Amino acid sequence: MVTIVRVAIVAVTLGLFLHSTLSAMTGQRDIAVLSALATPLGISAWGFARAGHHEAAIMLLSCVLMTVVTLILISNPLGVHDVSITAYGGIVLIGALLLSRRYFAMITVLTVLASGTAFYLEIAGHTRNAVAALSQWSQFAVFLLVTAVFAAIGRVASESLFGSLGAAHLAAAGDALTGLANRSGFVTQASALMASGGPRHAESTLVLADIDAFRRIRVMVGYAATDGLVVEAGRRLADIASTHLVARIGEDEFAILAHGPDACAGAEDLARRVHQALNFDFSGVAVRCAVGFARHPRDGEGLEALMLAAEGSLLSAKAAIGERLAGPEDRI
Repeated sequence: MVTIVRVAIVAVTLGLFLHSTLSAMTGQRDIAVLSALATPLGISAWGFARAGHHEAAIMLLSCVLMTVVTLILISNPLGVHDVSITAYGGIVLIGALLLSRRYFAMITVLTVLASGTAFYLEIAGHTRNAVAALSQWSQFAVFLLVTAVFAAIGRVASESLFGSLGAAHLAAAGDALTGLANRSGFVTQASALMASGGPRHAESTLVLADIDAFRRIRVMVGYAATDGLVVEAGRRLADIASTHLVARIGEDEFAILAHGPDACAGAEDLARRVHQALNFDFSGVAVRCAVGFARHPRDGEGLEALMLAAEGSLLSAKAAIGERLAGPEDRI
């Protein structure tokens, strides 16, 4: 999905630039100016995509294209004819393939309104049409029919294809047992979160929690009960960190990323709540955990450095627990 969105943005931006250049070369200065003004907005959509806001990027791109197409059709001496079906139909098709149902419905309604405006101005004689007879409402009806076909085919293909791809993506980025993100999903989402904030939102806190003696517990209660324990641990973490990114990144290890202007100030409180949440009784076993945390930018730049710092903090916590539990003969 990321690649498709970025390719669409690059293609549209280059298309606008080339259209502006060709229009200027053929003496259509008004149309050239319209395309030139729209090109930077296509570049802006790239910023949304880089931050992980793919639907926002496609919505911005579609609205820019819709506006440019409408103004070009009004200014074009050729009038509003077959080119309108191709242009507006392409916008609807992109929305059908890449947007969720709600945003697809929004872009479809906006496209109908924009195209209706272009046809109305053409029929009323307010465009620069100089080479053909004025359009009729029957042509608009044909346009709506063809666009509806584009929308239906695109949406059915999207639901069928991207539905299965979405399930595959969920399987690849999600933990099947707890429903939380797995390590791969956590790295992807955490990287996008940390890259999305400006100076005011640059702070992040990463908390890592590890269930103590996990394999010994599994030997004691069995695989099925241990799976239930992991599910309960994930549920408890999701409850106390519902506004943060929670993931199961290992067999018995969980990660919580808090991102925002006050993330570092609440680091110790979040670590304490995680520790309390993962100290509980399950199937007659006392579940205990070790917790470590690190703060960005104080303890590391970038997600990998932050994870290494948090792992170091977690190892220190485990060592402290081991010393506390060790007998006098073990300390010698």
